[in-house]
Amino acid sequence: MTRSKAQQYRELARECRKLAGTVSTDEGRAHLIAMAEVWERPDLSEATAPPSPGGEQPVVQQQQQVQPKDENKDD
Repeated sequence: MTRSKAQQYRELARECRKLAGTVSTDEGRAHLIAMAEVWERPDLSEATAPPSPGGEQPVVQQQQQVQPKDENKDD
């Protein structure tokens, strides 16, 4: 029997919260709890859903990173 994506995500969230209880640093616990919250987001399953049958692809935005200036290069 296969599990649904929602069941898998809930299980991953539970695992993150369980691990958060074993981490010795506040920062580590905070990261694991944040991960659990992401797995529990209701829109996560929509974000990973396959494309619609109409063939429309979702819009994807990209961000550019600012590149450091090369000090050795003449402008």
